Amino acid sequence: MKKKTNIIIILTDDLGYGDCSCYGQESWKTPNIDKMAEEGILFTDFHTTSPVCSPARTSLITGLHSGNLPIRSLSDPYLPDNILTIPKLLKQEGYLSACIGKYGVGRGQPSIDPIRKGFDYHYGYNCMCHAHNYYPPFLRENGLKVPLRNIPPEGDARQWETGVGVAETKIDYAPDFIENKALEFIEDCKDRPFFLYYCPTMPHANNEGGKTPDGMEVDTYGEFDEKDWKANEKGFARMIQRIDISVGRIIQKLKELEIAENTIVFFTSDNGPHNECGHSVKRFNSSGGFRGYKRSLNEGGIRIPFIVWSQKMIKPSLSDFMGYFPDLLPTLCEIAEVKNTSKSDGISILPLLKGDIEKQAEHEYLYFEFNEQIAVRKGNWKYFSHPQEGEALFDLSKDKHEDNDIKETEREIFNELKACVEQEHKAYTPTPAPYFYEPRYNRRIH
Repeated sequence: MKKKTNIIIILTDDLGYGDCSCYGQESWKTPNIDKMAEEGILFTDFHTTSPVCSPARTSLITGLHSGNLPIRSLSDPYLPDNILTIPKLLKQEGYLSACIGKYGVGRGQPSIDPIRKGFDYHYGYNCMCHAHNYYPPFLRENGLKVPLRNIPPEGDARQWETGVGVAETKIDYAPDFIENKALEFIEDCKDRPFFLYYCPTMPHANNEGGKTPDGMEVDTYGEFDEKDWKANEKGFARMIQRIDISVGRIIQKLKELEIAENTIVFFTSDNGPHNECGHSVKRFNSSGGFRGYKRSLNEGGIRIPFIVWSQKMIKPSLSDFMGYFPDLLPTLCEIAEVKNTSKSDGISILPLLKGDIEKQAEHEYLYFEFNEQIAVRKGNWKYFSHPQEGEALFDLSKDKHEDNDIKETEREIFNELKACVEQEHKAYTPTPAPYFYEPRYNRRIH
């Protein structure tokens, strides 16, 4: 019987287009990610669907673009239970699915929400704000609180309840526990098809830490301790290094278990780089020369690193294919040989991954919206609308930084792209799922 292909998505948090050395970063090296890119496909024109985490993550698991999403802002509640997701679809072909790390889909969702959306197992953070804290008093395992040895400041009842804040006593570094759980899951599933959605929170800041060194919480500054940088910039660099180390361990685990040839790995980020908590997005050119960053529909906020690796399936190459998160659902369904019954806005990129470029369909255009910003990409043309800046048209082949508005001289293409907005935007009213009982604590796991 033919073995199903194992699928891993590594979704980092606020990693910019320019933060890995294979994408041009010069202040540090990311050797494991670079090797993944060298042996796989590095995409230069791939996008998230939204420049912030919750709607971006919603898009990834549902295959919908931001004009159709049931979650479009950080304040929107969680997904209704009847929506189709990647893990629900893969379950039809016997895949065991786990979300390990930051789930972060919606606001105020039940702690067991990842399970209700199709994952068989969840470990880490459910709430996006809990995920700010790298030394929380607990993590979640299938909805239950798993205590850690970190202690909040005296009188900080909110942190004991929600996990949100900055610890006073820091012992257990959450990324260690999350990475170990991901490796354990791979080990446990070596003899059956699995989907691992591995979501480390790095390099997101602990927003509750403000501009103090706690803004970028790390286990140690490591080799960056000797740098003549601000503490938060040392912490930022260390977070990127930790991501790279984690990627290396996952690839090594696949090889040790002799399942690398039957596994495909996607590496990406939920949105563009942040400019928060004492870290400057300009310090290391995290946007990779593009304008904007997190929360912006300029390219710096939505163009993301995207690498696909497989020892057997992938033909190494550099791709300028214009794609985005909705493409993942149909691609994964085709890889798993699952009938795609969703209303996905994406197209499968499996032909491209296999090297059958002539068989690869292309998007007519990509559509984005967030907080009254709207963007449409068609080839190198980009329509952009901002509530304060107004409407503009850019030719990215000549104007990577989106500085020169040419809508007056290119009126026909401007009107064509603007017409896409009415076609793609759908009105919505987020509908939360019904309340259900919240369990509290689980056993300690180490």
